Amino acid sequence: MSQYNLIDLTEQYIKAFDSKDLQGLAEMLCDDFVLEDPAVIRVEGKENSLVKIAEIFNNCDKLSFTAQNIFRDESNTIIEFHLKLDDLMLKGTDIIVWSGDKMKELRAYLDLPK
Repeated sequence: MSQYNLIDLTEQYIKAFDSKDLQGLAEMLCDDFVLEDPAVIRVEGKENSLVKIAEIFNNCDKLSFTAQNIFRDESNTIIEFHLKLDDLMLKGTDIIVWSGDKMKELRAYLDLPK
């Protein structure tokens, strides 16, 4: 059993992303963090991932990231989410792999408009 409450950590991630808190997100990521999603494909490393996340934040005036459900097992959480970027509403799923209290990997699955 993990000594960390992965649901609480996941909720911290959601809050940081929703408020465009890049520094808060940085504190949650392992140095060898890996980000995968349909837009960026695969980015390795904390700093490289933060650059991509900052691009998302900077490319919209209004951002809303809300969890519909959060599921967990021993070292992973799954978020079913709604992400609103200005007038674009996206629905998807994030799978987060945790290493202790840090995010090791985030794989996002969502349909992007063509």
